[in-house]
Amino acid sequence: MASFPAKRHKPTVSPDEDFVSQTPTPVSSSFLPLFEDSTFPQDQALLIEGIKWKRPKEICECPRFIVDGATRMDVCQGNLSNCWFLSAVACLSLYPQLLEQVVPMDQGFKDGYNGKFRFQFWQYGHWVEVVVDDLLPTVPVQNNGRTRYDLVFVHSKDKDEFWSSLLEKAYAKLKGGYSTLQMGFAGEALEDMTGGVVQSCDTIGPSSDLWSHLHNMLERGALICCGNTQGEIETTNQMGILSYHMYSVTGTKEVQTLHGSVSLLRIRNPWGHTEWIGPWRDGGPEWQSVKDPEQSENVILEDGEFWMDVEDFQKNFHILEICHLGPQSLLQIGGAAKPWEYATYEGRWVKGLSSGGSLAISDYYWMNPQFSLTLGNSNEDTSEPQTSCSFIVSVMQKHQRLRRTGHIRVACHIFQGDDTHVYLLQDALRSSQPLLSAGPCDNHREVVLCSSLPPGHYIIIPSLEKESDEGEFLIRVLTEKGNSSRPMNNNVNCGDNPARSTIPTEDQCLSRFLQCANENGRVNNVRLHKLLASLLNEFVPLLPKFTLEICRSLMASIDISAVGSLDLEQFCILWKKITAGTCIFTNLHKEKIDRISGDQLAAALQSAGLTADDFLVRLAQVRYGDPDGFLSYPDFICCLLKLQSLTEKFQVADPAGSGEVTLNYRQWLLLAVFS
Repeated sequence: MASFPAKRHKPTVSPDEDFVSQTPTPVSSSFLPLFEDSTFPQDQALLIEGIKWKRPKEICECPRFIVDGATRMDVCQGNLSNCWFLSAVACLSLYPQLLEQVVPMDQGFKDGYNGKFRFQFWQYGHWVEVVVDDLLPTVPVQNNGRTRYDLVFVHSKDKDEFWSSLLEKAYAKLKGGYSTLQMGFAGEALEDMTGGVVQSCDTIGPSSDLWSHLHNMLERGALICCGNTQGEIETTNQMGILSYHMYSVTGTKEVQTLHGSVSLLRIRNPWGHTEWIGPWRDGGPEWQSVKDPEQSENVILEDGEFWMDVEDFQKNFHILEICHLGPQSLLQIGGAAKPWEYATYEGRWVKGLSSGGSLAISDYYWMNPQFSLTLGNSNEDTSEPQTSCSFIVSVMQKHQRLRRTGHIRVACHIFQGDDTHVYLLQDALRSSQPLLSAGPCDNHREVVLCSSLPPGHYIIIPSLEKESDEGEFLIRVLTEKGNSSRPMNNNVNCGDNPARSTIPTEDQCLSRFLQCANENGRVNNVRLHKLLASLLNEFVPLLPKFTLEICRSLMASIDISAVGSLDLEQFCILWKKITAGTCIFTNLHKEKIDRISGDQLAAALQSAGLTADDFLVRLAQVRYGDPDGFLSYPDFICCLLKLQSLTEKFQVADPAGSGEVTLNYRQWLLLAVFS
């Protein structure tokens, strides 16, 4: 096994066929030792006197993964202040199709049991698999001379059921340990389990509008959590509602009473107990006034769940987190929401390069990444011009809980643009005011703008608070059909460089590809050499051309399965990387464009989104540079794509950003010999 040393937390993932969880082929579970996960983080949350790690078969006589289906009643809080996570799980359990994506149901304690359980979470644009053993923290309790073991953290009402306990353990591993789950916002967990976009808002406004909004959101498949922000943490008010505690909104009901219509909301406390004791509580006298007997049936809800009218809801709950599911998730649950055009982009704020600080206090705000947003007429009947276009913009910081260094505050502003798609520089921003803003806000890893604007061109700018702040981000833009977004580059612009001619259009690239491809629509390294020579002759005629050996290396950076050839989709990815790298190269050395120095190499790699320290630059110079450490254009492109390929593979195998992955021999050979 080959290991890259760093931190100890190593989630096991299976992003593609070459990076899969190392699960041994079972011979007979009766003769194999049970799996023990040596990578699970040991942290302060586990420093409990007398704690014992026990498997479910040691906790009860007949453990089961799921008993009579996974429901919101299976999630009862333990000794962690992680109600934010549990309320999200309770919401998710309302939709079996979504829950099964996170909690695979084809596992249990009978045939094939080996002590290993797997779960899936969405992390920054990708679904990753996290594998844990079934050793759970318990405390021994003496009962009539016998010892039983009670779970320390999440447990089910049914003592024989363990899916929720194991899900919590997997999520703790993903985040860096049980203690990282202390305190948070339900929206983070909702995103991690659905890939949706979460909007945070308050409950202020007309009560009828709020009830209609929540009713419509639930009808459209949204997942909703709510919280109280008054009083001391997790202490109850006079009506039984806990402060700074997250609940789930699980349903709506409008009932006709002798005194008129009442709009009710169904709320779930993830503790499984401690309920609302005000009007419309379980068994309350208000239910006797309901005209329709069917509407008053089953008003004694299960522990932790209760009804309350919307006006009382506004008095007792102050924040909402609404998870707007993506198109694929909506399709799974039969959602009727209008489909979105869904675009995602990844990037980073780098000090001195792409981190410009906040709009209010920085003279370098223009250095922040910028994205173009184009809103147009999405009506099928174009004879009626559209006056407003809806959209959602989300800017998410990556790996906050793992850093454990406090939250860096993120913000997002939208400015007016024009049809020239010009990057907004310092002068333009000084004379402009943002049309819409979100953040900076404390303790949230993400800011979301959910709004509408007239058709036109706009600029999205995500930022951190200080020029010295650094970090990675994922930006997601959801627009109505027919609208679009794209990244804009300030330091990767080669439009004015004499080395550049015109970038071939997509149709031209397709035509050239088909001319060079074989009968199966693929190009090997020889055909790729011919294809790139043809395209680069028009794109950068003054730069040296790629050798056959360079083309072999470029192909390997994209051909992750070592097939030895590329199809059209893979070539398009390769071509985009080459053109971006070419712009970086020519922009750094406009007068003498035959090679770049080590100092320029560091800036070039950072422009491409890589973290370029002295060690990496030195490695690149030794491997790809001449005796003086300079890199020619072909060597730079080869070096850049190799580093991008390796970085992407590492990030996929390490979704939590721990800095460490484990490879088997085959994976090691694939990276060392063919990449």
